[in-house]
Amino acid sequence: MYRQIALLLLLTLAVFAIDNGIGRLPPMGWRSWNCFGGNIDQQKMMSQMDAIADRSRMVNGKPTSLLDVGFEHVGLDDNWQDCGAGINGSFHAPDGHPIINTQRFPDMKKMNDYGHSKNVKPGWYLNNCICSESGKLTPNWPPQMQGDVNAAVEFGYDGVKIDGCGPSHNLLEWAELLNKTGRPMMIENCHDNTTFPYWHDPKTFDYVVCPMNFWRVSNDIQANWGSIISNLQHVIPFQDLKHPIAQPGCWAYPDMLEVANGELTYTESRSHFGAWCVVSAPLILGFDLTNEAKMSSVWDIITNTEAIAVSQTWEGHPGRLVTESPQKTKLQYTLTSRDLARLGKNADPVKNVEVSNWQVWAKTLQKGSQAALILNIAETNSTIALKLSDLGFSNDSKLRVRDIWEHKDITVLSGSSTYTVTLKPHDSSFLRFDLQ
Repeated sequence: MYRQIALLLLLTLAVFAIDNGIGRLPPMGWRSWNCFGGNIDQQKMMSQMDAIADRSRMVNGKPTSLLDVGFEHVGLDDNWQDCGAGINGSFHAPDGHPIINTQRFPDMKKMNDYGHSKNVKPGWYLNNCICSESGKLTPNWPPQMQGDVNAAVEFGYDGVKIDGCGPSHNLLEWAELLNKTGRPMMIENCHDNTTFPYWHDPKTFDYVVCPMNFWRVSNDIQANWGSIISNLQHVIPFQDLKHPIAQPGCWAYPDMLEVANGELTYTESRSHFGAWCVVSAPLILGFDLTNEAKMSSVWDIITNTEAIAVSQTWEGHPGRLVTESPQKTKLQYTLTSRDLARLGKNADPVKNVEVSNWQVWAKTLQKGSQAALILNIAETNSTIALKLSDLGFSNDSKLRVRDIWEHKDITVLSGSSTYTVTLKPHDSSFLRFDLQ
């Protein structure tokens, strides 16, 4: 009888949660939207695949590619579809098969085969926003969902990003259809921060209902300090100290990285990257990898193997907000047209955010070590004092302190000590504390 109950629980789990065996660590890669928007085509995608596998630059004294340090996913975003070519003005045929814009993508299978030859994992995009099919197709229409899944396998994709603009929002059904193909496929939920995983039983914390490998927690990100910091705050509810929802195979995602985009400074890009690392957010680049000037400007940030190691470590918790300033700073950014469309015509396009002047985020590493990102959010210099006991160290601990940004050990402290640093606006100190 107990065996039957256990089997029933496993079957129930399979219904409620994705079980594709992938995404056990935060995914790393690149996606097209932040730099190209809808101006994307097959040749651009193949150029990004070349760039991510290119070993013409050095890391730690060796010729190294972005692929070598973990950026293995290359995702195609919106505007691959032939708008209006399908039934009822959609881009799906009567049998549910998606209709590709062959002017932009003459041979998707060839494109993805090329990616695989580079050891890259191509990703697709579904439930599209450009020429949305909402109102044109029946919500969660089985032929359309099955047609998209069949096409993803046919074209050789290794992942799908499922947006929230189209008519098919049933993530449990998407996950079941994708799992049935037998092809492990990374599933990203981009449902406008409205569809979240949750504990099946919040009293016993038995398992998380999570039919996706990573999921958006926030509005669309922009290359703006206010947007980046605002999105970061949205991971907090999912990183409870004892029972975090964000965990292997189910990662909280404050959206793609804006490193090297827009008017972000080097300092802001570095702090942005470190913040995503310390909270185990997927590291999905969004700048043109063929732009040599941009690549040179952030190469040491995005290939910092010590920062990446923090991201790619799982020791029972995804990272947490440890402490923050009681004083507040006000930030502002403008919502994207996509967010405004979702929020309605009366939405204020200007988003005002009030957050602490500074924050300290931390993540548990192997053998009791801790990584800590000390982040100055304010527009002025901040002097920040971190009590090492707040990281969970006992007073008699002896700790080697290493600067992750500078790749060097800086001091040895006891667990009863306070580490103090003064940071310029938007700067950060990324540290590793190892027990001696």
